[in-house]
Amino acid sequence: GGIVECVGEGVTDLQPGDHVLPIFTGECGDCPHCHSEESNMCDLLRINTERGGMIHDGESRFSINGKPIHHFLGTSTFSEYTVVHSG
Repeated sequence: GGIVECVGEGVTDLQPGDHVLPIFTGECGDCPHCHSEESNMCDLLRINTERGGMIHDGESRFSINGKPIHHFLGTSTFSEYTVVHSG
């Protein structure tokens, strides 16, 4: 788990200080799967081991010595700080 330090533009459902649990099978809340009672395989946030960055631009928010470090399963929870999709 973690505690939200700050939120990005357009994020309205979280605020600094909120306790969160980063997961790699999030829910966008809008797709048919998220509206179904039978599935948690969100069209937007489903497991994608090839996605190395953020969903909206594909870019990593991490680097070391100027080289990008990819987001593992979209959560990067082995780091002290991380950047994740609000879903």
